[in-house]
Amino acid sequence: MKDEGVLEKFTSRLTQMRLLNHRDLHSLTKYQIILAREQFRRNPPPHVQGPQQGPIEGDFALCISLYHGYELLQQMGVRSLFLFIQNIFSGPKESSRMKNELQRSPVFMDLYREMETMFTTSSRGPQEPYVYSHPKLQKLDEVVLRHFQMWAESSEAKASAEVSTRVMIFSSFRESVQEIAEMLNRHQLLVRVMTFMGQASAGKGVRGFTQKEQLEVVRRFREGGFNTLVSTCVGEEGLDIGEVDLIVCFDAQKSPIRLVQRMGRTGRRRQGRIVVILAEGREERTYNQSQSNRRSINKSIMGNKHSFQMFPHSPRMLPAGVTPTLHKMHISCGQFEHRDAGRRSRKGRLSSLNLQMGGEQTCVKDDGFLSAAEEAVWTSTMRLSEDEAQPVFRPSSLLTFSDQPSAQLFFFLSKHRLKIVEQHDEGQEMISCAAAVMTLS
Repeated sequence: MKDEGVLEKFTSRLTQMRLLNHRDLHSLTKYQIILAREQFRRNPPPHVQGPQQGPIEGDFALCISLYHGYELLQQMGVRSLFLFIQNIFSGPKESSRMKNELQRSPVFMDLYREMETMFTTSSRGPQEPYVYSHPKLQKLDEVVLRHFQMWAESSEAKASAEVSTRVMIFSSFRESVQEIAEMLNRHQLLVRVMTFMGQASAGKGVRGFTQKEQLEVVRRFREGGFNTLVSTCVGEEGLDIGEVDLIVCFDAQKSPIRLVQRMGRTGRRRQGRIVVILAEGREERTYNQSQSNRRSINKSIMGNKHSFQMFPHSPRMLPAGVTPTLHKMHISCGQFEHRDAGRRSRKGRLSSLNLQMGGEQTCVKDDGFLSAAEEAVWTSTMRLSEDEAQPVFRPSSLLTFSDQPSAQLFFFLSKHRLKIVEQHDEGQEMISCAAAVMTLS
C-alpha cells in the first residue's frame, strides 16, 4: 500500500542509524517514536556526530507527524488524514523542512493528489451522496439521526413542545471533530451541530478556541441554541452543559478514568445512553484493555479488602451505635432557579442585616457605614442601653523578675507587645505597663 511505502521510506533512515529498533511498521506507534527521540537526546550514540543531530531531529519530527496521520487514517478515516496533511502544507515556517521532504517524495504526493481529488476537486452538492471516509462515520451518522428521530416521535406523543434533547460526541483529534461536524451539518433541519476545542492552535487549518468562545459555545448549547456538541477531550470534565441524553465516544481511551468522565455527562436528570464506536484491530484492543483496568479497579475497591493496607488506629467518624447501610435509589432533581446576580456584580457590599429587614437589599454601600434603615434595625434589636453595657476589664497581675531580668523581661514584652514606660523612684526601676506592674528587685 502507498501509505506503508511512505512510512517505510522515512523510518528507514532512523533504522539504518540504529536509532529506531522497531522494524514492524504496523505495530510501531507514535509514542514509541517519541520515546526513541527522548533516548537519543539523553544519550546520543558515539557514531552520531554533532552536525548530524539536526537532520536526525528533523527525521524524528517527520516520522512522529506521519504516524499521527497513520493513526488518523486507521481510527478516523481518509478525510481526517487529508485535513491533517493540509494543515502541514499551510502551517508555519518552522515546518518548511517537513513540507519540502514530503513534497520531494513521489509516493507521498501521489497519495495526496488522490485524496485532493476525492475531497476537494469534486465538490458535491446537497443532492450528491456523501462519501464516508471511514465506516465509523457512517455508523455515527445513523446513531445520531436515529436518536433525534425517536425523540421527535416520543415528544409528539407527549404533546409537549418544550421537551428537547441534546447529544455530545467525543473525539480525541481535532481533524476528526471537523469532519464529524461537516458530516452532521447535512442534517441542519434536525441536527444543529457545534464544535468545541481547546485554546491551543495547531496550524492555520485548526484554530483553537479562546476562553470567551468556549464559554459562548457552552452557554448556547446549554440554552438550546445547538442540540449537538462535537468536542475534543477538553469537554470531558468541568463544563456546566445541562442535560445530555446521548453520549457517543468516537474513539477508545486506555485510561478508564476518561471513559467514566465521558459517561458522567449523561444520566443526570433522566435516563441516558452511551454508544462507543470502535474500529477493528488496535482500537478495539485498547478499549478492551481499558475495560479490564476498570473492572480491576472496581474489584479492588469493592471486593478484595486484603489488597489495601488500612491505618489501624483510625478513629470512628460516626457516633457509636450509628451504622448506615447502602441503598440504591433513583433521585428526581427539581428545577434549579437561578438568582439574579446583577446586583452582586457591582462593587460594594450587601448588608448583613438583609434577612432581618425582610427583603432584598436595594442599596449597595461603599463607605462601610450602616444606612438609615440598617441603623434603625440595629437600634431596635441589637443596641444596649448604658446600664446594660458594662465594660469587662482584664484582671491585673504582679510579676517579679530575678536580679538579671533583661532576657526574661524583653521576652515577655515582645511576646505580649506591651508599651514600656520607665520611672525612677528611690533607686528602684519601675516599669509600668497597660495591664501589669512589674517590680525589679
